[in-house]
Amino acid sequence: AAFPHPGDLKPMLRLAGPLLFAAVGSLFATGCANEAKPAISLKSKALESPRSREARIALYERTLRARLAGGSDPLIDVEVSLDAWRNPARLIEGMNRAGVALAAITAGSEEAIRKAAARHPGRLIPLTASVAPGSREGAASRYFSDVKRQLDEGAFGIGRVSWRSASSRDAGARLAAILRLSSETGAPLWIEAPADDAGLGRLERRLRAAPEAKIIWTQAGRIANPGAWRGYGHGLLRALSLRRANLFFTLTQEPPPPRSETPGARKNHLFDPDGALSPEWRALLEARVSHFMVGSGSGASGPAAYAKRTLLFRKRILARISRSARRRIAFQNAWRLLTNRSWKP
Repeated sequence: AAFPHPGDLKPMLRLAGPLLFAAVGSLFATGCANEAKPAISLKSKALESPRSREARIALYERTLRARLAGGSDPLIDVEVSLDAWRNPARLIEGMNRAGVALAAITAGSEEAIRKAAARHPGRLIPLTASVAPGSREGAASRYFSDVKRQLDEGAFGIGRVSWRSASSRDAGARLAAILRLSSETGAPLWIEAPADDAGLGRLERRLRAAPEAKIIWTQAGRIANPGAWRGYGHGLLRALSLRRANLFFTLTQEPPPPRSETPGARKNHLFDPDGALSPEWRALLEARVSHFMVGSGSGASGPAAYAKRTLLFRKRILARISRSARRRIAFQNAWRLLTNRSWKP
């Protein structure tokens, strides 16, 4: 069952008054894990209290357990940008088709995140607004105060920050400050950083200076410019995971076309040329399973395309690893990172 839109309640509210408000409050407390339609909107203040955060975690857990009771492994997609979705309801439609229980959302607009999370409280997990550090020259102090405020208001992590190895020294200093903020608050930080061979060392030095920061490095396996990162591969990620206990990776979902259709270096190292998960990456996922999660990426997409990519990810990656590793990657690792709680069967 789904809640009606607030506009549909106006005639009833005028008639029922306080009794109806009490009934709606009771329904919300009960929760709705399998919502397919928009839920009743929450006022912004409802997202600002620690009690509301606990209530949200309870809703998220109920959603996951409902999917598990249905016989399938739920997914938590930790890499969704609302900038690619004009209507969050279409994202929910795609999630329903693909068995994605929860999605951690960011966007360039803080208001877009707030409204989407309020409208779908049992499905969407709000992060802070995303930003490229170099895009806020002269406004760093305001950015950090905005992030702190959003975390205080109920955001579950620091939304995606883009960083390039060729960024200015000021941008590097701001990244270091964001890492310190993650360390101080315990909030995980999403980084989109297609580093090259030289840039990886710079990024690692930043991470070493903030060992307590929890970092989600997006789109593992995919590299935009293979020639600039000749050392990239499963061995490198294994080494990084051993050196950095708080470094995590989202697995990119879409395999490359067959080799014959893509001359030149492959840009997705997760897969062999025929599109199958490579045995080396399978071994990495099994051995370092606590470091990997599901992330769909930020490309524009509709419900059908989102579902197709995600179902392909289930078939070509999750179905090819052990059941225990599959569940860790599908939702348990993300649950622990976002809620700071281990999943209890």
